Amino acid sequence: MKYNFSYYIVAFFYRLAYYLVRFLFFFYYRISFEERENAPKGTAAIYASNHRSYLDPVLVAMAHPKPFNYIAKEYLFRVPVFGSFIRFMGAFPLSDEKKKDYNMLEEAERRLKKGRNLTIFPEGTRHTNGKVGRGKSGMCMLAAKSGKPVVPIGLVFDSNNLHFRSKICVRIGTPIYPADYGLNESSTPHDVHAMKKAIMDEIHFLVEENPPFPIVHDEPKKKTSVEIAKEKRKQERQAKVAENSTEQTEE
Repeated sequence: MKYNFSYYIVAFFYRLAYYLVRFLFFFYYRISFEERENAPKGTAAIYASNHRSYLDPVLVAMAHPKPFNYIAKEYLFRVPVFGSFIRFMGAFPLSDEKKKDYNMLEEAERRLKKGRNLTIFPEGTRHTNGKVGRGKSGMCMLAAKSGKPVVPIGLVFDSNNLHFRSKICVRIGTPIYPADYGLNESSTPHDVHAMKKAIMDEIHFLVEENPPFPIVHDEPKKKTSVEIAKEKRKQERQAKVAENSTEQTEE
């Protein structure tokens, strides 16, 4: 496999940043890993993880010594200095207003075929309560088109609110190959349902079954906008039910 000179420059600075951040993370948190031997050797892979916090891309990257690429929201690339830094470190945008023909899936496939690991959060948004949400089919379409395996990752926190010396466990599941589900470059989103279910079931098992340490199920202090909106809708429904019940009682 051929790499240009810029790849080695990026790889050098990636490793430098990797060990610096790793030192800081291990100092501040108590991080452990399970089944690191499951990470495929000799091939790039798609690492599909549950999404707990903004720390997740770094935690997943610690599962394998090779550089990871990952998808980030477009607005992050518009932040001065930071945007250039994350692009240099392997990030690429979910969408690109400056390029009308830009296709995130095609860019991800190109990077996989170049031998670069890819981090994906199939839930599409963070879930701060420690539960695993529904997955999307993009990871399976990438696996089908690139022929690369998907490695389920379970990020387990001992609390919904991280603090100094919080326990974090990164669990690496068994790789799931698209060929085992009869998938190839011609597969459609409808064809990948079984593979997607297998991946999400494995992530659910890694996160919610047999935790590696006691977990405090505290109320998250910083919920996502999606969670806040969902909670608001739930409260409105409950209020409406209570109102209807009161009206029926009065009648």
